[in-house]
Amino acid sequence: MDRVAAVAVLLDNPVRSYAWGSLTVLAELLGRAPSGEPEAELWVGAHPGAPSTVVGEGRTLDDYIAAAPEATLGDAVVRRFGPRLPFLLKILAVERPLSVQVHPTIEQAGEGYAAEDAAGIALDSPQRSYRDRNHKPEMVVARTEFEALLGFADPLARAELLRSCRSEALVHAGTVLRSPGGLERLVRQWLSLPDAEVDALVADMTSEAAARTDEGHLGLVHRLAKEYPGDRGLLLALLMRHVRLQPGEAVFVPAGVPHAYLSGVAIEPQASSDNTLRAGLTAKHVDTAEVLRLLRYEPDGAMPIQPRAGGAGEQVYPVPGLDEFVLSSIDLSAAGTPVRTPGVVLVVAGTATLTTSESTLEVGQGQAVFVSAADRSPRLYGDGVAFAVTTGSGSAATVEHHDANAEGA
Repeated sequence: MDRVAAVAVLLDNPVRSYAWGSLTVLAELLGRAPSGEPEAELWVGAHPGAPSTVVGEGRTLDDYIAAAPEATLGDAVVRRFGPRLPFLLKILAVERPLSVQVHPTIEQAGEGYAAEDAAGIALDSPQRSYRDRNHKPEMVVARTEFEALLGFADPLARAELLRSCRSEALVHAGTVLRSPGGLERLVRQWLSLPDAEVDALVADMTSEAAARTDEGHLGLVHRLAKEYPGDRGLLLALLMRHVRLQPGEAVFVPAGVPHAYLSGVAIEPQASSDNTLRAGLTAKHVDTAEVLRLLRYEPDGAMPIQPRAGGAGEQVYPVPGLDEFVLSSIDLSAAGTPVRTPGVVLVVAGTATLTTSESTLEVGQGQAVFVSAADRSPRLYGDGVAFAVTTGSGSAATVEHHDANAEGA
């Protein structure tokens, strides 16, 4: 039997550098000097775009799993998702606001991927929006105060704001918002405008926001305009809901819900995908036509997730109807917390010891471990905080996940 069938393994995890990332947060977590570049995301998983590597072996985690999928993932997970890890765990370190974006359903992802292939857009092209065929439902759990735009605000409230503006175009937009189906009509109109008309409208909005910086959402628009002057995404930002999550608070972002993360540090479990459709507030590829194909227009859209008690020292964040991932936060001082398999465990503060029937691993701050389905009786000990992700299919998490679904129905 392949070694993967019997032991948990430490992982070396890639850091992604994007312009909106922090210079210090991930370096401090990993206990090393800053690189001098903005470091935005730590990825723990087997997505082929940036897979973790098994320490001491040189194999990437996707190759490691592919060598023995039934042993690493378990038969039920392989039947449900195929021979691949269905989730990805990230730490987000947001220093500057990042793009207004939306993610596809799995059907939309398949269609978009096929269309870009047919158009001859290379998989690594900056003009590519669909990097895989999977959907990307995601959740964020705040580690610090975490600021975001999540879904659309109440259209009537935004209508009153727009109708108080000096610009005739913005006043007219407020009138549109008050009509039946007005939110969708206005968004489609704004995202379809020629560049010259966008420039004029954004200039009007920026001027209004600069004159009224003490008025809530206009103050936020003014701040975003300083980061992204003249950007079409400011139009959507004006219509979106501004939230601040406190440490430990969580929200789930389904397909089609527009969102933009503005500041703070968060844990982000998601389905294993890198499909992001951007509408603005970015220097990257913007595809407003595809965004319009995916958008959902109901107010809010994002779903607050309340944790519930799991094993010793564990808080589980269940998402009704989703089985790609189940996230838990673990207080390591509650000795002997059971770990569900297959899964990954990431230590974000302190140190941990992971024991199984076959092995013992010491896991330091910023380190992660993959625990295969074949590992018997894995438990965590230590001092600090860890986050664990497993699937909601074919693991010990299944019973709890289904119970959570029933409570949320």
